[in-house]
Amino acid sequence: MTFRYKTALIIGGSRGTGRALAKRLAGMGVRTVAVARNSLDLDDLKREALAIETIVQDASVDGAAERLMTEISPDILILAGGHRPRMDTISALTWSEFSATWNADTKIAFSFIKAALRAPMASGGAIVSFASGAALGGSPLSGGYAGAKRMQHFVSNYGEWEANRRDLGLTFITIYPKQFIAGTDIAEAGAAAYGEARSISAEEFMSQWAEPLTAERIGDEVVGLLSDQDEGRSGAYAATGAGLEEMA
Repeated sequence: MTFRYKTALIIGGSRGTGRALAKRLAGMGVRTVAVARNSLDLDDLKREALAIETIVQDASVDGAAERLMTEISPDILILAGGHRPRMDTISALTWSEFSATWNADTKIAFSFIKAALRAPMASGGAIVSFASGAALGGSPLSGGYAGAKRMQHFVSNYGEWEANRRDLGLTFITIYPKQFIAGTDIAEAGAAAYGEARSISAEEFMSQWAEPLTAERIGDEVVGLLSDQDEGRSGAYAATGAGLEEMA
């Protein structure tokens, strides 16, 4: 398997899928820079993989995207970070809680894709953005999360449209995990909330999927998707415990 990318910038690289991808790519010899807000999580990641470079930064802060894209100059950008929504009914949420994912996940996608287009990112580069299965069918216990993650995909599509018009040679990929990703904070909170709504335990809720979806599995699948490609192919992919499936 050949892998033509040399430098990866991973937003949300300290936990979950971002962490799994950081370790996977660093193990392949790719210069890997992991960005996250929590310094303790990044320190722990660094102990597991010394080759990974770490930056403590809230990626949603104005100006962060432009600075990081300029300093790192990645040929693969992975947008895996974001806000863990409060799990509750709409009547129990404040507007700030309801809209928080828009000001984190969606803003990060907007800011980094904009920076990639304006620099621009070098031809042949790839941008991988993680949406959510909630964006396909809604999520009544997570406020504006589903809509924000759907908009994140639209932002990626808008970036692809502009990149193609300008002949920038960039690949845009959106991943839709259609199961809760086992072991992640969002999965634990979501399974507990939806399990309670159904009067079952979180473990029983997660058992609906015969084959668990793990961060490591997604990491392997994404690396495989990006490998052995003479030309990048943009698109959206559903992720389950069985692997990736291209979406129409």
